[in-house]
Amino acid sequence: MRSVFLFLITFLFLISVVQSSLTSQAQALLHWKSTLETQQPLSSWNSHVHPCNWTGITCRDTNKRRQVITRISLSHKGLVGKLDALNFSALPSVRIFNLGHNNLSGVIPVSICLFSKLTYLGLNDNALGGLIPSSIRNLTSIECLYLWGNNLSGPIPPEIGELTHLIRLDLSKNFLSGEIPTNLENLTNLVDLYLWDNKLSGSIPLEIGKLACLSDLELHDNFLNGEIPRAIGNLSNMNTFFVHNNNLSGVIPSEIGKLTHLTYFQLAQNFLSGALPSNLENLTNLVTLYLWNNNLSGPIPHEIGKLRKLTDLELSGNALSGEIPTNLENLTNLVTLYLDDNYLSGSIPPEIGKITHVTDLDLSENLFNGKIPTTLGNLSNMDAIDLSSNYLSGVIPAELGRLKRLIELNLSHNNFIGNVPKELGMLHALTNLDISSNSLTSVPEELGNCNNLELLNLNKNRLTGKIPSHFGNLVYLLYLLDLSSNYLNGEIPIELEHLIMLQNLNLSHNNLTGQIPPSLGDLLSLSTLDLSYNKLEGPVPDRKFFHKAPELWFIHNTNLCGIIQGFPSCDGFVKDKNGSTKQRMVKLIVTLTSCTALLASFILWLLYLLYSKKRKAKPEHIGNSSRGEIFSVWNFDGRDAYEEIIRATENFDEKYCIGSGGHARVYKAILAPDNFTVAVKKIQLAGGETSLDIEAFHKEISTTTQIRHRNIAKLFGYCSSPQNKFIVYKYYEKRDLHNILNSGEAVELNWVRRMGILRDVACALSYLHHDCYPPIVHRDVTSRNILLDSDFTASISDFVTAKFLKPESSNWSMLAGTYGYIAPELAYTMRMTEKCDVYSFGVIVLELFIGKHPGDMINILTSDEEEIILQDILDKRIEPPTKQVINEILKMIQIGYQCLNNNPSFRPTMQEVVNSIQK
Repeated sequence: MRSVFLFLITFLFLISVVQSSLTSQAQALLHWKSTLETQQPLSSWNSHVHPCNWTGITCRDTNKRRQVITRISLSHKGLVGKLDALNFSALPSVRIFNLGHNNLSGVIPVSICLFSKLTYLGLNDNALGGLIPSSIRNLTSIECLYLWGNNLSGPIPPEIGELTHLIRLDLSKNFLSGEIPTNLENLTNLVDLYLWDNKLSGSIPLEIGKLACLSDLELHDNFLNGEIPRAIGNLSNMNTFFVHNNNLSGVIPSEIGKLTHLTYFQLAQNFLSGALPSNLENLTNLVTLYLWNNNLSGPIPHEIGKLRKLTDLELSGNALSGEIPTNLENLTNLVTLYLDDNYLSGSIPPEIGKITHVTDLDLSENLFNGKIPTTLGNLSNMDAIDLSSNYLSGVIPAELGRLKRLIELNLSHNNFIGNVPKELGMLHALTNLDISSNSLTSVPEELGNCNNLELLNLNKNRLTGKIPSHFGNLVYLLYLLDLSSNYLNGEIPIELEHLIMLQNLNLSHNNLTGQIPPSLGDLLSLSTLDLSYNKLEGPVPDRKFFHKAPELWFIHNTNLCGIIQGFPSCDGFVKDKNGSTKQRMVKLIVTLTSCTALLASFILWLLYLLYSKKRKAKPEHIGNSSRGEIFSVWNFDGRDAYEEIIRATENFDEKYCIGSGGHARVYKAILAPDNFTVAVKKIQLAGGETSLDIEAFHKEISTTTQIRHRNIAKLFGYCSSPQNKFIVYKYYEKRDLHNILNSGEAVELNWVRRMGILRDVACALSYLHHDCYPPIVHRDVTSRNILLDSDFTASISDFVTAKFLKPESSNWSMLAGTYGYIAPELAYTMRMTEKCDVYSFGVIVLELFIGKHPGDMINILTSDEEEIILQDILDKRIEPPTKQVINEILKMIQIGYQCLNNNPSFRPTMQEVVNSIQK
């Protein structure tokens, strides 16, 4: 009887537990909510709403016909608080617990081990600190453990080795220290192991070689030492092996050659020594091989020429010797080839000219001799060539002038002779040209056609003759013009006054004569000007720039005088050799006569203007007097360009219109005589000019004339007159990204091109945010404002809404931008930061991979409340990505998710985005 009674009591108790299970879970969550500093994101968590309908909560019915909470997904909610107030024991049925991308702090509570059915734990990207509790061993069913991007410290608890169901373990970007536990060997189901960017030390445990399922092993950016264990060769499924930026030593074990599935291999920035193993030829799936900055020696193995899938080969910063294997010509997919800073010798093999996909070639700081092979002129995709600091000789081949995409060319510190080939003047994309420290004898005026140059260094040669006046066309020269230590003569050309963006000008150690042009003092960007060791004479111009100039800029000239401290007064400069005042009087008379003539001319000009205003101009005619401010950035005669644009567009006929916006229309103009095509953005002046029209016009000009980057739409010039206000840009053949994605041309955008577009846009935004002072926020980064040229290289355009960030200012701003791309915080804070552009970039990432604007999908894709299968969201109009690029797409999408964080402080900077993309 007593046993029956006890049974009934127990039964009734269990029924009460079942009935109150969901209630007790809800009460535990409400209590935790009350401790958070942010309540608004969880506003649905209240007694009037069923708990299964709460934000981020998912329930299911058990086989006992009761509901329990199985999923808590609250990522990207801006939650501020701690975890230790949550009663984990009240939530035994939770399988997925994701609080990633919030601002939670404190330690991970030991009681989290009470999640006995957990299969996914995501606490990444918060401010969690402290140790990883040893009680984590109780999460025996967990398959994915993501704790990356926190402030976790101390050692990795060996108890993690008891989580035998783990498939993915990510503890990266913390402050974990100590050694990697050897009992990770028990994680036989592990596919991905991410421990990078911590403070781990000790050696890579041999036991890792027992993880037969391991595909992705990333241990980089730690303090690991010792040798790479030979047991690594047992990981036959290995796809990615990243251990760069550690303190590893010893040789690269030949067992690496057994990893036939290896695609990405990164051992850079260690202390590895010895020769490269010849059996690397077995890694036939290898795409990237990064071994730079080690102590590797010996020759480059001939067998590397068999890795036909290789796109990136970087062996720089070692002690490699011997010649470059000629069979590198077989690497037809190679994009980057970096062999710089070694002891390689012999001649540069002509066979390199057959690797036609190469965009970056760096052979600098070696012992190469002989001539530059003319076959380099076949590398039509080349962006950068660096052959500096070698023993190359002969003439610079004219064939380099065929590299139309070349951006950087460095041939400095060699033994080149003869003339700088005039064909280099055809490299219109060139931004950096350094041919310094050679024995060149003349420089052609055609270099003045390289109107994208930002740096030109020709110092320490044997150049003779005058400084070409065409150098005044290089209006985008930004960092340096250095012609020092040559034998140049004649006067400083007045045309250098057009170099309004130049920061450093060095003409020292030449034979220049005449006076210093006063207009050099009006170059507002100029910070240094070295004219020393020449034969200049006369006064140093009385300009503000020269008032604080150091004497060293002017020493050792013939007869300079004036405002420089220590220089003589210019009073005696007009005297003749006998000191008479006759010549001074003659000059005074000449001066007075000239002034009188100028005054008379000025009066006549005023009378002409008054007379002209009374005459009524014909509407269809645009005369010279009405053009106003014309093409101040244009590289040739502005008036001729103005007339040619009016002619080419038939006075802006609609048939030439290729696009329109809120305040402007864009026209295509083909200019004579060489059919040069430009895009003309004409400001709409309906009903006359308004202050808003004028402000937008001048805002775009003031911004674009101060910035220069290969991925920012190139400005040619502008016109401001009563009849027309327009801006002239480079013409982009593929138009804008939005147009392509929403047309049949989208099939041309394969996955590699789409990732390339994202890299271009990221680099441009990083330049605006981090390389401009003050930083510039674009505020309207959309697919409509991303232009593509014929090679699908992307450039950002339309700077009407751009803002300069003022230091020590709150930078409040009215809401601007395009709906669907605007960062959420702008809607309620109106505070403008660089992170607003970062959010827009995140939208672009999704738009490119989905094939259209993600719309409401952003909220779904950036949360973990729904499991998203990648193949379900990728653009179906093009072929599915291959295994070689799928990892890159996943990485890019992950970066996009981070950029879309609702909390701007948790978004990466664009500089961090660029660094992540380039890893």
